[in-house]
Order: sequence, then C-alpha cells, then structure tokens
Amino acid sequence: MSDRQSILERERRWLLPAGIASVAGVALILATFGESAAAIRSSEGLAEALREVHADSGPLLIASLVQALGWILLAVPLVVLFRAASARSTRMRTGLIGVVIVGPLFLAVGSVLGALAVTEAADAFTQDGPAAIERCVERKSEANQDGGQENRQGEAKQGQGGAANDGRAADRDAVADCEEQVARDERTSTSVAGVETGFGLAGLLGFTIAVVYTALWTLRTGLLTRFWGSLGIALGAVFSFFTLFTLAWFIYVGLLLAGWVPGGRPPAWASGEARPWPKGGPLFGGGKGEGDSDDGVIEGEAEELPADHDQAPGSPELPEPADHGQAGEPPRKRKKRDS
Repeated sequence: MSDRQSILERERRWLLPAGIASVAGVALILATFGESAAAIRSSEGLAEALREVHADSGPLLIASLVQALGWILLAVPLVVLFRAASARSTRMRTGLIGVVIVGPLFLAVGSVLGALAVTEAADAFTQDGPAAIERCVERKSEANQDGGQENRQGEAKQGQGGAANDGRAADRDAVADCEEQVARDERTSTSVAGVETGFGLAGLLGFTIAVVYTALWTLRTGLLTRFWGSLGIALGAVFSFFTLFTLAWFIYVGLLLAGWVPGGRPPAWASGEARPWPKGGPLFGGGKGEGDSDDGVIEGEAEELPADHDQAPGSPELPEPADHGQAGEPPRKRKKRDS
C-alpha cells in the first residue's frame, strides 16, 4: 500500500469519530457552562453561590467533570486535522502535536481543579465567613464614623425617621460588600488555587496555539476553505475573549469531518495531497485547487483578422515580413520611409 493510500485509509477510519467528538465536545461544554466553576468565579453574587455550593456541591462537581470531558473530546478533531495537514506538507512542525494534545487536557484538569477550589472555598466561607464579615463591617463602620464633619452635620439635619432608614440601608450595603469581599478572599486563598491558575493559563495558551497553528496549515494545504481556515486562525487567537465563537467554529469542523457539510469536503481530503485554494478562488470552496488546472488552456472562440486589417491609429508600426522571393534570390531591401 502506498503512502497516499495509507493516509487516506487512516483518515477514513478517523474522520467520522472525530467529527462526532467535535460536536459532542461543544455540546457538553455549552450544556454545563452556567454550572461550572468558571461561571461561579465570574458571577457577581459569589457569596450566595458559595452558600449554595456548601449546601449541595454535587451539581458543581458533575458539571465540571462533564465539561472536562468536553475539552478532552475537542482534542480529537484537532489531532486529526493536524495529522492530515502534516501528511500533506513537510513544512509543518510535527513536534507541536504535543501542544495540540496537552492544551485541551490542561483545560480539562483546570475545570476539575476549579470545582475543587470552589467547594473548599464554600466550606471555609460558611465556617469562618461570619466572623470575617463581622470584622469587615466593624472596620467600615469605624471608617464611616471618621468621615468629614460636613457629612455628620448633614445627617444631623435630617429627620429622625429618615436618618434611621439611611442607617439601616448603609448597614445592609456594608454587610453585602463585606460578604462579597470575604467570599473573594476565600475563593483565591484555597489550597489548590495556585495549581488551578497554572493549569488554566497553560491550557489557555496551549489551546490557543493548537487552534491557530492547525487552522493555518489546514488552510495552506486546502483541508479547509479560505473562509473557515482564516476564521479558525482569528477565533483561536481571541479564544479567551470569545470562547463561544471558537466553540461554534468547532461545530463546523465536526460537521465537515463527519461529511455532513453540503458540498462535501474540499478536494485535498480525497486526493491525499496539498491543494491550497488559489488567491482568486472561491471564498467558501468549491473551486479548483492546485493540481486541478487545465495546463493554461483558456476555453473560448477566436476569429482570424483579415489580411488587409488596418492598424489602430497611433499604434506602433509593425515590421513587415521579409520577402525572400524565389529560392536563391537575396532578400529585397526596403527603402526607409521619410519622416
């Protein structure tokens, strides 16, 4: 079996599973996105969220495990695209396949560590939080008492009922602010906070490199059209800011690998060779790639000009063909025309 046939045979075995893994991975991540540790960390009501987790941490742990499985599944289409592109181009740095695998895995580990960190923070906030909140409220009260004389005079001028209502509102605001502050402190001071941050940043960087590099070479080898290859490069570069858009790109990749995209896959998949799209080719594919040209032949009809066809005015004068006359006679010299 030739190398090209072995490449095509390997891809035929992996394309459908990789496509299903890509779509399933995105579905798992999106389904658990609101219940994950990342969502709790970015929520405004962190104190209330920690109380809910302390009461029942099961949904958070399950969501984080499911989300971790989703990130692991996204490694499958990336590896298939990377190997397909490297089989069609010797210029790729094949050693980067380690980054393609490790990036999603680190994101998965970071998801699980995030759930453990939130659970630990929820327990600490419930046990030690009330005392810390009380100390925080006392500090804020002392700071308010040391305010300017003008503020105190203005409060004294208010009615007794209005002053009491404002005082209760101020106390409620101080308690709410202190609860959020203590909750954030507990969230960032857990025993696994440092490891979680390390895996999260490493996974974020690795996944960004994996998507950008893979999309770049699938574009160059013709495995993705110019539009989807360029879009993958752009979305991979801004993955940390536009995560949902990058996941939408993986949905298209999954449908393409599985063969569920209208029009089928680009020609490079069937040929086993690199067939990059020409610069003037169609944006979404369907045009001829490299190797599909017609050897410079241009289809069309031509009409022979008559012998007495006059030159266009102002065009340069064409030399007349030399008249050699009969065999053996020297060519006739032509008198130069006076300007």
